[in-house]
Amino acid sequence: MYQKWLDLGLSKGITDLEIYAVHNRSLKLSVYQNKLDQHVQSAVESVTIRGIYQNKLSTVRFENLSDENVSKMLDQLIENAKALTVVEPAIIYEGSKDYPVVKDELFDFKTVPVIEKINLLKTLEHEILACPEVSQVQTTMYQEVESKTAIVNSKGLNLSRQQSYAYAYAVGVFKRGETDIQTAYDIKLAKKFSDFDPKHMAKTTIDMGVAKLGGKSIPTGSYPVIFSNEMFSDMLGVFSSIFSGEQAFRNMTPLKTKVNEKIFDEKINLVNDPMHSDAFFKPTFDDEGVASKKRHVIKDGIFTGFNHNLKTAKIFNTEPTGNSFSSSIQMANFVLEPGKRSFDDIIKGISSGVLITDLIGLHAGVKTVSGEFSLQAAGQKIENGKIAYPVKMIVLSGNFFDMMNHVVEIGSDLKFSLSGVASPSVHIESLMIGGE
Repeated sequence: MYQKWLDLGLSKGITDLEIYAVHNRSLKLSVYQNKLDQHVQSAVESVTIRGIYQNKLSTVRFENLSDENVSKMLDQLIENAKALTVVEPAIIYEGSKDYPVVKDELFDFKTVPVIEKINLLKTLEHEILACPEVSQVQTTMYQEVESKTAIVNSKGLNLSRQQSYAYAYAVGVFKRGETDIQTAYDIKLAKKFSDFDPKHMAKTTIDMGVAKLGGKSIPTGSYPVIFSNEMFSDMLGVFSSIFSGEQAFRNMTPLKTKVNEKIFDEKINLVNDPMHSDAFFKPTFDDEGVASKKRHVIKDGIFTGFNHNLKTAKIFNTEPTGNSFSSSIQMANFVLEPGKRSFDDIIKGISSGVLITDLIGLHAGVKTVSGEFSLQAAGQKIENGKIAYPVKMIVLSGNFFDMMNHVVEIGSDLKFSLSGVASPSVHIESLMIGGE
């Protein structure tokens, strides 16, 4: 089918073209008050065709895969190319010399009866409701996804990859007294159904929720800060765009002239690591067909260079790095390399500090070009080397670049987020906290 489309496009005068096809199947279930209130199944196949016409690269996307519609879309691609006035590098990739091999086995979630998935949710909801400080469970959700991707082009490239996974969570509402109300949830991602343990999932959610109750305000001031591994992953994810070649091309990153310069504390090693053993997803190639590879973005505090797609690699006269995903340049598993000491050992040396466990408004409160951030936050007060009590209603302010040059210690508790960013807990010398 794809070869027929390629031949048709070439016959219409398109110099080179590429087909990017994705087939997604999903199942979504939700339970509320022990009853199934959502059951949605979907199967969607979409195709994106990139083509070069008159030395200009144009793109069309569609879901109607009939030969008649494909012909219309190729004609539209040509018309789009004719209308382009901004000329940028037009490249269809012939392929990398070799590609990494993923050994993970794919689990077929369709083999598990739907009733078992519903019972998972009912058990999870029941276990959370057993906590006396839970007033209700807002929702209990399960979703499974199966995805198949193929890239075929006129230069002989023919690649495919697939993945399957499921995730589940419940949002618990925790209440102490009349005014102290908190919510908590923990998303569990699974590569096979037997990975789900509803009792353990419930305990994690309950522990998170109860830990938020009884929160106190603290005085405004500068405090030693420890970011939990989840929260530092979020911070790294928000600022990851500063390493993008596209941002450098558009002068939207302060690092354009900083390649091979020390920009962070020498303890910082940030790695683009597609095949990391702990990663949930391991892309062997990006959306342009470039092989994924491990690469230090920051090595001992030194910025080694930008991530590039085909276009920006051509502009900067370098090699593409295999980081083109969803029409932008993104990390393929972004990892802050861990230290050697545990979280408990790190906090022992802090007499008065704050552990950050929640950040709100990560996009609205962050300026990636300047590095400035001001974020509503919550967490735990650290006193005499121990967790003392919950902290509420604080605002955490600082500058990302300054913060990354004042890292006291990096923990050993590396954890991957669902977004593909991994970090341990990180101890920062001090940040400004707005409290009472």
